Amino acid sequence: MNRSLSALALLTAIVGLAGCGSEAPIAQTAEAAAPVVETQPGVGHIYGRWARDSAFCSADGTSRVITIGEQKLESRNYACSMTTPEVNGEGWLVTLECTGSNGAEDVTERVRFVPDEEKLELNYIDRTERNDERLVRCP
Repeated sequence: MNRSLSALALLTAIVGLAGCGSEAPIAQTAEAAAPVVETQPGVGHIYGRWARDSAFCSADGTSRVITIGEQKLESRNYACSMTTPEVNGEGWLVTLECTGSNGAEDVTERVRFVPDEEKLELNYIDRTERNDERLVRCP
């Protein structure tokens, strides 16, 4: 008898729960989320005058400024032609063909520019030492 009452109680509970959702659909409380679109800074963000420290941007430190244009990169020791930047992860990959000055050797290397607001990170892809360089934009 106890067994029959337990089965009946279980059956009643199941029927009761099944009826809870049958009268009206469950209301949607949250709207479908819009797809997340990552926006990568445009290649134009890498162009300009840059230095390791903002103090180097002044007239006294201009020899420490790196100037990046659409097809060139110039620094105190190098004048480089630059390939068209290609998207690479969060940044832009270029190949620099550099002619040295002041005794610096000619060099060819791949560099990834990662722009972020008024800062620019340079990753020297083929170097094993001093792989990253962080620069600030000069006014």
